Amino acid sequence: MKYFAKSTFAAALLIAAFVTCAQAADGKTRVLLTFGGHGFEQEPFFAMFDGMKDIEYTKAPMPESADLLKPGLEKDYDVIVMYDMVGGITPEQQKAFVALLNKGIGLVSLHHNMGAHRNWDEFRKITGGKFIFEPAEIEGQQYPKSGWAHGQDMKVTVTDAEHPITKGVKDFEIHDETYNNYYTAADAKVLLKTEHPKNDPELAWVKDYGKSRVFYLMLGHDGVAYANKSFVRILHQGICWTAGK
Repeated sequence: MKYFAKSTFAAALLIAAFVTCAQAADGKTRVLLTFGGHGFEQEPFFAMFDGMKDIEYTKAPMPESADLLKPGLEKDYDVIVMYDMVGGITPEQQKAFVALLNKGIGLVSLHHNMGAHRNWDEFRKITGGKFIFEPAEIEGQQYPKSGWAHGQDMKVTVTDAEHPITKGVKDFEIHDETYNNYYTAADAKVLLKTEHPKNDPELAWVKDYGKSRVFYLMLGHDGVAYANKSFVRILHQGICWTAGK
């Protein structure tokens, strides 16, 4: 499986080279990339972003970097890509993050970020999703514990082929981790679905929070997923869209 990831990774990066964000003054879309609280294959993950030549990213380990998520960040960055799964941040940091999103900055929430900030209810309103660690009631509906399964082959259906995030992407297959019994907001516009029995149907969606565009993508567990050309293209176009480009 590792050999497959290495041998196909160049193809995934090639896709990123052909799909570019509308150019900013300096030719780059500026991304703050959060991680922490969950292990991942760092080398191929960061290499994927290195292959997006129109994107300039800064690594922001969490929760150490949580103080950055406040008004003013929108002047230095166009998009926050969240790949962390931290247990939580302080109430003051939560308030500052909401204030930032009310100013307006792109937000991409990726894969296990659905399980971050598990005791901060506002975060599910921000991203439109929540991985549930204990049975809970959300908006009047009872949810059991969410589940996951590694190493699954999923067929992915594009439900809106005209959206800028999925433009040019056809239905595809991916080897990835599945999640099930998670919460998806009723107002989320779903872009990708699956019929995999170990996954909920909704795989990706967009919504607004404050003045910010928000994109959630459930895919992206490991190097095999990072090497999938459709995954890379969707993630890249999601960054462009949330940045307003």
